[in-house]
Amino acid sequence: MKKLISLLLVLTLAFAAAGVLADGARVAVICDPVGVNPFLTQVVEKAQELQATYGYDLRILECSDTDKWQSSYDAAVAEEYDLILGVGWQSAEYAAAKAEEADGIAFAVIDTDAGSDKVASFSYNEEQAAYLMGAMAGYAFPNEKKFGYIGCFEGSGSFKYRWGFTEGLLSVIPDAQLTFNYTNSYSDPNPAYEFAKQQQAQGCTYIFGAAAAGNEGIFSAALELAQEGKYIYSVGQDSDMTREDNPYIISSQLKNTGVTAGIILDAYFAGTLENGLHVLEMKDGAIGATHITSDGVYLNADILTDEVIASTKAVADAISSGELVLTMPQSEADYTFPLF
Repeated sequence: MKKLISLLLVLTLAFAAAGVLADGARVAVICDPVGVNPFLTQVVEKAQELQATYGYDLRILECSDTDKWQSSYDAAVAEEYDLILGVGWQSAEYAAAKAEEADGIAFAVIDTDAGSDKVASFSYNEEQAAYLMGAMAGYAFPNEKKFGYIGCFEGSGSFKYRWGFTEGLLSVIPDAQLTFNYTNSYSDPNPAYEFAKQQQAQGCTYIFGAAAAGNEGIFSAALELAQEGKYIYSVGQDSDMTREDNPYIISSQLKNTGVTAGIILDAYFAGTLENGLHVLEMKDGAIGATHITSDGVYLNADILTDEVIASTKAVADAISSGELVLTMPQSEADYTFPLF
């Protein structure tokens, strides 16, 4: 009996040292208000799913403003959570600052770089997925010359999306031209709705939807315009947005923050989470496109024909294999968008 007890004690200590035992561990996720934003819902759902695997306690701290971000990080550190996972660019400065103060707490951030060797930062090569979406648009609408783009904000944060989409489109339609509008919001569908109608009136059949949850405005405009015999097609962001009741959503640019959260949690509980910057690519399965790198809920086969899908998959394969290397300019000042 004593030998058995000793053996069990040794195994327990060994598993604990390897990071396998998680009972009693506490994880805090800090983010903007979750709502229906797939960028955030994916993280929350994955964190909840993995509770069954690792047995940790989970708390979601939603932040509506700068003060709430600060107080949430303060609270998570004061309450000595084992892993504090921040989601979005806002988390970078708070994670970096708190990591300097809090020994024994692991910090990770998603979709940003905290610039700290005490924080595990996970970002993405979104330009790869955006390039794929641009190529898809070109293959799906080969006779169009004018293409629309509706994003959240103009500036360096969205440049990789705009550059990637433009370069992918130009690789198929070299004389294509674009127009850009910005909602100045991650969630308001109203300006996206108005911009979609304006861009359709300007001659755009395809509008790249990069307005986060505000893309719902584009989707609503597409349904209304179709009743008038005017058609626009668009795409979602972050997770699959295709659905049978709106055939004008033909795909989505995927940024699977849930996959990223899973990578972080698995590594943490395995004892292998490394601090510093980790950049996820298409080959890692964290970014891609609906119907190209993963299946979707609904396929509009009249637009995304077998030929369009096959051609776009060839582009995805070239990017993932390294055959096609995308070299983005250092700044937007070094690039000229083909505008109409």
